[in-house]
Amino acid sequence: MMHVTGKKLSIFLFTCFLVVGCKDPELEMSPLGKKLPAPTLKGTNPFEQDFDSQNYARIQGSCDTRVSTVFISFDKNIWHQAPATPDITGTSLPSGQTNDVNCSDGTFDIYLTKNDLLHLWGINSGSDDVDAIYIKGLSAIGDTEMLSLLDMTPGNGGGNGDGGSAVATTINLEKNWPRGYAGANQCGSFFVYLSNSSGHQATHTSDITFGIKQSLSGNNGTAISAHSNWVDCHSGANTTDTFKIPAGANYAEVIYRFPSSPVDGLLSFSLVSPSALTASPVAANVILRSSEDTSLQRWLSLDQTVLQLYKNVCYPFRLRSQMYNNNPADDQFGGTLSVTATDARLKFYSNESCTTRATELTFASYDPVLKGYMKFVPSGTDTESFVTFQVTATGATGNTYSYDTQPLEFRADLSDKNIVTKLDFQGPRDVVNGECHLYQVAAMNANGTLLPVSANLTVNLDTAEDNLGQFFSDEGCGTPTSSISINKGKSSTLVYFNPAATTAGTYHFNITAAGLTPATPLVVIHSIARQFKIVPMDLTSGSCKAISVGVVDGAGILKPVSSAVSTTLQIYLTPGGSAQLYADANCSTAIAGGTAPVTIPQGGSIGTVYMNTTGLAGTAFTIYVNSSSGYYGSDFNGVFN
Repeated sequence: MMHVTGKKLSIFLFTCFLVVGCKDPELEMSPLGKKLPAPTLKGTNPFEQDFDSQNYARIQGSCDTRVSTVFISFDKNIWHQAPATPDITGTSLPSGQTNDVNCSDGTFDIYLTKNDLLHLWGINSGSDDVDAIYIKGLSAIGDTEMLSLLDMTPGNGGGNGDGGSAVATTINLEKNWPRGYAGANQCGSFFVYLSNSSGHQATHTSDITFGIKQSLSGNNGTAISAHSNWVDCHSGANTTDTFKIPAGANYAEVIYRFPSSPVDGLLSFSLVSPSALTASPVAANVILRSSEDTSLQRWLSLDQTVLQLYKNVCYPFRLRSQMYNNNPADDQFGGTLSVTATDARLKFYSNESCTTRATELTFASYDPVLKGYMKFVPSGTDTESFVTFQVTATGATGNTYSYDTQPLEFRADLSDKNIVTKLDFQGPRDVVNGECHLYQVAAMNANGTLLPVSANLTVNLDTAEDNLGQFFSDEGCGTPTSSISINKGKSSTLVYFNPAATTAGTYHFNITAAGLTPATPLVVIHSIARQFKIVPMDLTSGSCKAISVGVVDGAGILKPVSSAVSTTLQIYLTPGGSAQLYADANCSTAIAGGTAPVTIPQGGSIGTVYMNTTGLAGTAFTIYVNSSSGYYGSDFNGVFN
């Protein structure tokens, strides 16, 4: 034990993933039961700072950009968000100092001052002993894993207490998205992480490479080839059988397309050939489910459901039923689920005003989303600021369908912070040009709890950098908008974003409303070539004209090709029929047959053929570019001038 003072500290990340999740973490807002990795300390650890003389310690770190608010505890029971403005009385900190407790930009920066410790956490730095600081974040899919900062000084634990040595000893493998299950011939993810001798997450000073093998019925198994991201898995690109946890990192995600059989059989996955450390002997066991449309097996994910509830507020409780081919289970005869909570203060209801209690909820016919409501009702004698509890949803007797589920972890905010102070913007952080992506805009109190607004709230939608894409109010991304309203009595609304970044990279959203702290989370925009397209051309008749073909991403942006790509095109004139095409800019080398081959060279963006337009003024034309080499075809219409 020690007083809050300058001592050595080691970092441990406690992990216990219990996952049933969604098809892709980028595509679902609230997957079932998934926990994100713990925050990571980046600055000087607080126990190495001279708290006694300066009356504060600074904690800087990073976390997954899907995390919103960071919380701190000294006993794992009482959790508080650091105040937006620290109480700097008695410190040398300059006036105007602020705490960055929102990690949606990937970082946090918090000053723990003597006065804040006393008034918020009830810790007297002159007399109370502190031997640990615990940090975790809140996201749309619940709390993250916990970062444990422990006093490792001899006589104060010395590495033999809660966390053990900070040195990584073991590399571990777990299946997630959803945990313990996978769809046949579908992409799914493995979480591979480093741990110390006590089982807490740790890091290593050098890269760790490893392989993964798949076994069935006790055979020796074979090495799998997989991917480092979801985009590659879906396209089948960039497979490898050697994976890496970079130096200084504590985990990596491996994305794997599961085999087609044995359906309902048990597959066992284990680590092989790590370049350092010891591979855990614990295998990741996966039950392979049928992904056929005729399958009666379903899995559940949370759908637009708040995981941190404010007391006495009615919130939607929605579960989405999905097939293992990742299609929605819009069944004709919806199943019924029994819902229970480990804390009796959580009540379930069948109506939006939370007046009709329910213990069972039923999917409507042809609706994959079960719709119910919930409210946490304090007993009147509660002393906690926050409480955590689990909700279990199980298929009721007589259902046609079977549901794979896991307990859901929720949290209730019992504080007196009942005023909206900031915005949150939750949704995919990894997006692709030209695709319509769903986001949730939410109003929150200082604790990061969603609260209903007292009047219609106009929210402005933008990006910090220019020309990254457009926001839309509809799921088809057909109606552009620069703002959206959270209606009176509601805590959130939905909006859609279709990226169109000229250059792929990491950027920022900028979501604002009058009087509230804005949300500025990171977004990584990818640009993937998908289709052949005619490059804008000169439509003036009277000479030999270039007809150029390129490959474009979903936003129509030309992309260079990594290897030569070939296709064919035809041009039809009205009147006139099939047009004569040429291989050269003088229109002297005719291409026979009416179908012209076009090649885009390696590293290039376009391939070109030619057409003589003399005498074609007023003639309509249609150019057809055929699909080839994994790219979609296209057509282009016009009239020569």
